[in-house]
Formats: sequence, C-alpha cells, structure tokens
Amino acid sequence: MSGLIVRAADTGRLLADIDAFGRAAFEEAGAQNLWITQNVMAGESAGEIGIAADWDSVDTAVTAPDEMRAMPEFVESMQAAGIQTLRRSLMDVRMERGTLDGKFGSLIVSAGNLAEDEEATADAIWAHMEKGTNGIRWTQAVAAGPLTGMYVTISTSDSLDALMAASNQMFADPAILGMMAEQNFQLIQRSLFRRLA
Repeated sequence: MSGLIVRAADTGRLLADIDAFGRAAFEEAGAQNLWITQNVMAGESAGEIGIAADWDSVDTAVTAPDEMRAMPEFVESMQAAGIQTLRRSLMDVRMERGTLDGKFGSLIVSAGNLAEDEEATADAIWAHMEKGTNGIRWTQAVAAGPLTGMYVTISTSDSLDALMAASNQMFADPAILGMMAEQNFQLIQRSLFRRLA
C-alpha cells in the first residue's frame, strides 16, 4: 500500500481531474483500491490530502506514480490545483477485516511488538470495531520516514460518532488492554479524516 500526502490550493480541481482521468490512469498502471482522503482532525496535519492505493509489487508502487506525474495532463493538473507534495510512504498490509468503505475514517499510529497471533488479535479487535465501522486495516510502515517500523491502523465508517464509540469500547475491554500490554502497545498519534473520492 502506498500513500502520497499533498496539500492542494484547489481541492475541487484535484477531484475533478481524478474523476476525469486520474482514477483510470492509476488503475491502468496497476493500482487497486484508490482512495482520496483529507485530514480533518489531525493537529498540524489538518487539511492534508492523502492519495492511497494498493499495488501488487514495490517496483510498480515506486515507478508508476512517477511515470504518471510526467504525463502532460498530470503536470497541468498539478499546476492548476496548486499541488504541493509533502511525503510518500510504503506500507505492508498485515491484516484486514470488513471493507474499507465509508465517508469517514480514523488513522492510528502506534509502536510496539508484533502480535504473536495476528489473526486472533485482529478478530478480537474487530469484534468491537465492527459495531461502528465498515472495515479496518492493519499495516506496518516499511518506508515512511520517522514512522518506519511503526504500525498504522485505518478504520472506515459512515459515522465518526459510531466509530469513536466502538473504539472507546474496544480500548476499555480488559482483554484487549491485556493484549496491548503484552505487545508493549504505545499510541503515537491519531487523526480523523473524510473521504473525498
């Protein structure tokens, strides 16, 4: 999974061009599950736009976006929308439950040890989170600057109220807290986002 973080002077133009040709170009290059999101509650990162996609190989994840950015239509679009690239990251998808659909989402960055039984841990967390989310994905940062090696958990929902209620219930479960203690879980940061496309 790759993540490109940008700021845009004209978000409307960016989204119009994604609809007009951007999504199709990403898919033709091999991208799957293209998501465009914007941080809403994220401290100094509020307003940043994330462009995330799944790829079959690291080679493609690295080369395809560069090749697209060299295309005349992408060059013109980025200039017109006032795109400023902030950072790019590569994530290893560890586990997933449900489907990553919804109008909103939460992104949690954490540190700690990898769970001995990732499937069982995912199932235990999903038992709570499925009550307020559509899907949840656990990833580990492979190449992400200071976040490299940390874990990034993405949850999606049509209601942030429902998502937060499920999250609060999960974090209050003694069994979950016990697993987190065993893994030396440390919450580093959390952001809330909305899906743009």
